[in-house]
Amino acid sequence: MKNNPQWLKPAVIPLLIGLLLSISSCKKEDTPGKVSFVFEHKFRNSDLAKDSMIYTNAAGNPFEVNELQYFVSEFTFWKSGNGYSLEVENGIHYVDMDIPSTLNWNPDQELPAGKYDSVSFVFGITAAKNKAGLYVNPPERDMFWPELMGGGYHYMKMNGSWKTPAEIIEPFNLHLGIGMMTDSLGNETFIQNYFSVTQKLDNCSISGKLLYRRLIVTMDIESWFETPYTWDWNVTGGQIMQYQDLMHKAAQNGKDAFILRYESANPK
Repeated sequence: MKNNPQWLKPAVIPLLIGLLLSISSCKKEDTPGKVSFVFEHKFRNSDLAKDSMIYTNAAGNPFEVNELQYFVSEFTFWKSGNGYSLEVENGIHYVDMDIPSTLNWNPDQELPAGKYDSVSFVFGITAAKNKAGLYVNPPERDMFWPELMGGGYHYMKMNGSWKTPAEIIEPFNLHLGIGMMTDSLGNETFIQNYFSVTQKLDNCSISGKLLYRRLIVTMDIESWFETPYTWDWNVTGGQIMQYQDLMHKAAQNGKDAFILRYESANPK
């Protein structure tokens, strides 16, 4: 009995058991987790009502939205300067206001556990991926962008109508994609109009132990028409696809059209 080491004494054993349980618990907290996405569309904090001429933009144009379709891609979660990107499904998700299933996205990819401080994503599809033939089935296929204008796919189709000062209802098509400019010699240059959005996140903890983890992506329709450029359809007309100057302004306006918030919960 004199040769028994001190750490084997009965009084020490409960402490060892507690320590082992603590280590086991920490390991569970550190398991990777998946993040789901919810996409919302609002105007001045209220859910967007389609086919209703009840909205007025900053220029005083009464308008309505009839269709809204777009791509988001390359979601990246950041912590301590390191980014972890979603790569499944090419990292691209299609959102269509008329297809409820697209308003939720559950990518089958785990992210490292931990607390993240921000998230970034691309509105549209980057030049490296935006190639004709990427999609062969609708509805994504029907977002194709004309080959003569650069090919690939629209970043966004927002279709609707506005009311002129003469009380005439005119259609608008806020279609964003690859732009094209032609110089005085007839040389064409294609211009990428996709843009990145980065926002800080509060309480963004990812762990497989959490009951759910989801990022709410809210598009504020009003922002597309007021900052930094005040959009006036009576001046611009209803089409922008063949006008790079207008697509550039639309892309600049879109950079602050999103609000991101993260939600998670522990199991009860």
